[in-house]
Amino acid sequence: MLTAPIGTARLTLRTMTQDDAADVWGIWGDRESGKYLHDPFYRDAEELRALFTDIAEWSDYPFVAFSKATGEFVGTCSVGPEGTGDEWGFGYCVRKALWGNGYATEMARAMIDFAYSLGVRAFVAEHAIENAASGNVMRKCGMSVDRESSFAKSGTGILYPSRVYRLRLE
Repeated sequence: MLTAPIGTARLTLRTMTQDDAADVWGIWGDRESGKYLHDPFYRDAEELRALFTDIAEWSDYPFVAFSKATGEFVGTCSVGPEGTGDEWGFGYCVRKALWGNGYATEMARAMIDFAYSLGVRAFVAEHAIENAASGNVMRKCGMSVDRESSFAKSGTGILYPSRVYRLRLE
């Protein structure tokens, strides 16, 4: 789905477009940066460009994030409905060169705030247990561990033990 840009203290988030395919592939296609994403490793930017052709019709809101100070591409994030209930899930991925600067937390909080502005009050997110940094992001957003689970990385035989976090706001 499309939406107006979102501003945070350090970032501008805007709806992802086909023109972002090269930047996005730089992290989603990277074996380290994209390791814990549910999505498969994409072959190249053209594969993503094709995937993004109908982005306005997606059920979630996919964003790219840029530094307000430099205009530099920082990463991706998204938020949208999960299953048939009232919960919305979100995700984030930051360029490897920018890890450890708090951008993932800033993007995750922006996704929660955005969905909250749409009337969403229940959130869920999951991370591979070995990706402890992502769990830290979820806790910084006020989420609590609900249960342990696992997820398969699409297009691979990889199964990651995971933790599912939840947050309910009023």
